[in-house]
Amino acid sequence: MFKNHKTLFAAAVTLNVLLSALTIGVAFVLERILNAAIGGDWALFNEMIAVTIGYVALVTVAMTASSLADKKLTVRTVQDVRSGLHRGIFSRDTERYRQTNTADYLSALTNDVKIVEESIIVPFLQAIQSSLVFVMAMVALFVYNPLIGGLMIVSLAAMYLLPSSLGKPLGTRQEAYSKGLSLFTSRLKDQFAGYEVIRSFRLLDRTRRDFARQNDELADRKYGVERLVACSEGLSQMLGVGSQLGIMLVTAYFVLQGQMAAGALLAILQLSGCLVQPVAVIMQNAPKIQGAKPVLDRIRELSADQPSAFQGSVEPVFEHLIAFEGVGFGYLPGCPVLDDCDVAFEKGKKYALVGASGCGKTTLVKLLCAGYGSYTGSISVDGKELRSLDVDKLLALVSVIHQDVFLFDETIGENIDLNRDYREDEWERALSISGVDRFLAQTESGLETPVGENGIGLSGGQRQRVAVARALIERKPILVLDEGTSAVDARTAYDIETALLDLDDLTVITITHHLAPDLLRRYDAVLYMEQGKIAERGGYDSLIGKQGGFASFQHIEAAQSDDAASA
Repeated sequence: MFKNHKTLFAAAVTLNVLLSALTIGVAFVLERILNAAIGGDWALFNEMIAVTIGYVALVTVAMTASSLADKKLTVRTVQDVRSGLHRGIFSRDTERYRQTNTADYLSALTNDVKIVEESIIVPFLQAIQSSLVFVMAMVALFVYNPLIGGLMIVSLAAMYLLPSSLGKPLGTRQEAYSKGLSLFTSRLKDQFAGYEVIRSFRLLDRTRRDFARQNDELADRKYGVERLVACSEGLSQMLGVGSQLGIMLVTAYFVLQGQMAAGALLAILQLSGCLVQPVAVIMQNAPKIQGAKPVLDRIRELSADQPSAFQGSVEPVFEHLIAFEGVGFGYLPGCPVLDDCDVAFEKGKKYALVGASGCGKTTLVKLLCAGYGSYTGSISVDGKELRSLDVDKLLALVSVIHQDVFLFDETIGENIDLNRDYREDEWERALSISGVDRFLAQTESGLETPVGENGIGLSGGQRQRVAVARALIERKPILVLDEGTSAVDARTAYDIETALLDLDDLTVITITHHLAPDLLRRYDAVLYMEQGKIAERGGYDSLIGKQGGFASFQHIEAAQSDDAASA
């Protein structure tokens, strides 16, 4: 856990050793002070005044330095845990990323990391310091009297055995609490995301009841953890106090027998405290550490790089053709979305992909963008199988404009350039073709205008224009529009698509429900999908002339559009 901070860890341990030695040394200082007082030794008393002043100063410096080192090590380690989690989550390909609810990722990065900090990292460092104090105190106690040292070992064994028995049940409850936090976060995320539905369908009362129930369940799980922790701490404290009092009675007996000086009584009292308190700390923390192990295992699982189907290193080159041959794919076993699909996209040509909802259009372009690697058949770029390519370099060839536009909570400009540098002519081209330049004058600060959470400060059409500009500014050779103009009006959508179709150096694949004949005639090919495969392919007029599936689909869509317009 501390492997990235070995020097800092070594410094923390070294300072803890020094502080532990100084803590034990207090017993000898107290012994000499008491002996000076009982014996009326003013010379020794005056000497101990000076020693005490210097000792307090030294302990203060050591304690401060040790605490700072421990806190810095804790902060850096927690930072590493978060970074590892973030890196592991985003190392997943789309297929593996979607297998886990995003609320689980959020819960791991917040709740689980907090549990690891409070129940593993901090207790572990405390246990190290306590162990050092314990070892030094035990050696000093045996120097004073081996019998007392032996009695203390017996007492400490009882302190260890009883509380440690709670570690396993505590681990079970801690794991249940972690899962409860994840579920709680997931349901909260759903409620926040569904705010509009909750409001419009008058579900506020039900939402409050659901939240109250979930909050109660989480509180019960948390109390289950804390109840066992309290039992562990209570047992440790009880056994610690009993052990300390017992040792003091034995020591007092030796003093009364004249076998030990009175100052030794105070020294052993101090040393017994230096034994009992560290053991109590260790016993309190041991169940915490053991109990949090399932949470740590979960973090390690999420932090680990996930094997991906896309492990290739071949640099993709797109000069001729992207080909799907016999491709099959389904999100769920036994439920194919694509079935023996064959299709080819030539460089520089424009394709309109149409078909009823659920026929596999979006899935096809997701596979093209290396979103899922568990397909059957072959997908190749200029003859190179997709799974053999370097995925990062492949994605550098493809821009996608999604139907559901996502904007970062940044400025318009930052959502377009994504904090990369572009030339002025590249900016002008992207803003002009997308139409962003048409509404910038109406904004507060032009490209520097903040868009708010997911673009809440912009209209749907403005958000989609920003997405188009973002896709165009990098001048990638392939552009995919997955209903990419659905949020703008028909006239604007027509203008944007027309501008894209005029770009000779761009391969365009458009998933669309806008079936305007004069626009579709401009595409090199219309690809009509049915039941997971390309059912018809050709120019618009030739497909209409066949009076097949596309012609029927186009007729139905046109009739529905007319009905909507009449309404």
